Amino acid sequence: MKLIETSEARLGVPLDYAKKIAATKTSLFLRYAKIFRFLNPNKNVPPLAYHCARIRGALSADCGTCVQAELNLAEQASIADDVRTAILQGRYDELPKDIVAVARLADAVTSQHMDCPEARADVVQAYGEAGLIELSFAMNGAALLPGIKRAMGFATSCDIDAMQKIAS
Repeated sequence: MKLIETSEARLGVPLDYAKKIAATKTSLFLRYAKIFRFLNPNKNVPPLAYHCARIRGALSADCGTCVQAELNLAEQASIADDVRTAILQGRYDELPKDIVAVARLADAVTSQHMDCPEARADVVQAYGEAGLIELSFAMNGAALLPGIKRAMGFATSCDIDAMQKIAS
């Protein structure tokens, strides 16, 4: 399917599970595609905040390929290498205060399944309620997609090299 091939080229990772969905039933693939349309618009926060939320959300799902896709998208959005690495490795002392708040909120919500009122307040102060909502979509959406992949048995295609970069 051309749409999947285009997405693979943009993301820089294989989407074998999406191909499986499309091959199984078109209506299921169309439902899956709605998730991407829901997640992708970024109209209320700067690219750095948006991609920080997405990277930290993907990390919480522990899927190297998914993290790599988020890193590739952040690179396409001109997020600097050192900033992407700091977000990836949780080196928050190297990030601006508003981005630290995004990262802390994403970690609390997607990794720890907890609330973080202080980080949320900082996010609202920096980006407003609309920004908070958009970042909520971004972080949770990035954590959701690896779960779909894992449930379908495609977790074996996770990229070990990408996960090793995280550990370094």
